Amino acid sequence: MREKILEQLKEINEEIVVDTNKDLLASGILDSFDIVNMVVELEEAFGVDIDVDLVTPDNFRTAESIIKLMESILA
Repeated sequence: MREKILEQLKEINEEIVVDTNKDLLASGILDSFDIVNMVVELEEAFGVDIDVDLVTPDNFRTAESIIKLMESILA
């Protein structure tokens, strides 16, 4: 599942997966608008609904945190 999530993140923005522990918010790779778009794309790609309560900066700070979030939703 991890590889599928990584592939989807790469399609959204290749910079996200260059370093999976890089702070995507502090580095400017993602902003709040990007996160909203990412949520929509992930929901469509995986056929899930991401609860609004899960859309927090901590869950989208790094590629690793996004992967963990998606793995928990898909489990």
